[in-house]
Amino acid sequence: MKLRFKLNVLYVIHYPFFGGPQNQALRLARPLTTRGVATVVVLPDEPGNAAERLRAAEVDVVSLPLHRLRAVPAPLLQMRFLAGIPGEVAALRRLIRERSIDVVQVGGLVNPHAAIAARIEGAGVVWQLLDTRAPMMLRRLLMPWVIALADVVMTTGTGVAQVHPGVSALGSRLVPFYPPVDTSVFTPDPRHRASARAEFGVPPGGLLVGTVANLNPQKGLEHFVAVAEALHARRADIQFVILGSAMETQEAYEATIRRSVEVSAAGRACALRIIDPGERVSELVPGFDLFLLTSVPRSEGVSTTVLEAMASGVPVVSTNVGALSEVIMDGVTGRLVAPLDDDAFVEVASVLLGDADARARMGVEARLRAVKLYDVEVSADAHLRAYERAAARAERRRRSGRTRP
Repeated sequence: MKLRFKLNVLYVIHYPFFGGPQNQALRLARPLTTRGVATVVVLPDEPGNAAERLRAAEVDVVSLPLHRLRAVPAPLLQMRFLAGIPGEVAALRRLIRERSIDVVQVGGLVNPHAAIAARIEGAGVVWQLLDTRAPMMLRRLLMPWVIALADVVMTTGTGVAQVHPGVSALGSRLVPFYPPVDTSVFTPDPRHRASARAEFGVPPGGLLVGTVANLNPQKGLEHFVAVAEALHARRADIQFVILGSAMETQEAYEATIRRSVEVSAAGRACALRIIDPGERVSELVPGFDLFLLTSVPRSEGVSTTVLEAMASGVPVVSTNVGALSEVIMDGVTGRLVAPLDDDAFVEVASVLLGDADARARMGVEARLRAVKLYDVEVSADAHLRAYERAAARAERRRRSGRTRP
């Protein structure tokens, strides 16, 4: 295939554990390459599973010392973050020059290093706002900085744009997108469904309810455990599974969740388990009868795992946070529940678990919607639009001599 253009993109992610931004880089690497975009991912030089997984998929990864703003009351930690900015900006500037970078992509609201480096070096800036985790006070404080430095702002859905002051007024500088899902990998595969259910010990006629989430507080896994416990009390033929990877920065939370599973009646009956899926999520999710997302307020933008479940033909019951109401059509592809309302969650899930026909209809609709709107090719097109607009704005700055922020 003959490429019509060539853009070099540097995607800077300040988190070492595999999650939404890293999954985005992995899933979009091939479709962006076919569109003439070469991507280099920068990750922190610290323990975590993201670099290994990306390199195994032949994604170009560079590890650099990168501090990040932390949501903890630790002044010394935050001082290290601030003190590290000049040196880390300098390292990113060198990388931009060495790799002839045209556009720098910033992942998340609170770490501006890459945007500063890009503007000093004359590269375009695409700033992605991926979730709603930051408190509104912090959003109001930082958004003027984002709008001033970014050539283009990308948000996961319009809902995330609406809760970040000033973004909705950006016009063509705003490019909403949804996390990319490889719908050729995440499919309603009968073989994967049968093998997953056998692995989890689901008896004939039994049900499997699950979620996919890193073990961190924003996923609200304590609510998943509570919902599972209540549903297990109603029906003993339901198996529950949390497919989740541990995070070194969330060891206390992980210990709490594991303990709550161990002492629950469902856990003692081996009907509720936590399993690290590694890279087998696409093989295990088709075995679910229902996918639950129990994320808390100020957490998600759009969860990639919800879209993967939809692509796998699995109906979703989710808390109505972030922009999830844009992707889950309530009553059509799944159901939406107010966050933190375990009782409502139990009632909605219980109705669906008792209605196989409704689950089947929702699964079909969810798959159709995922293929049409959330496939990697659709997301790659949105990213290409953002990159081209950012590169064009950077070029106009260079011609006018206004290169530095």
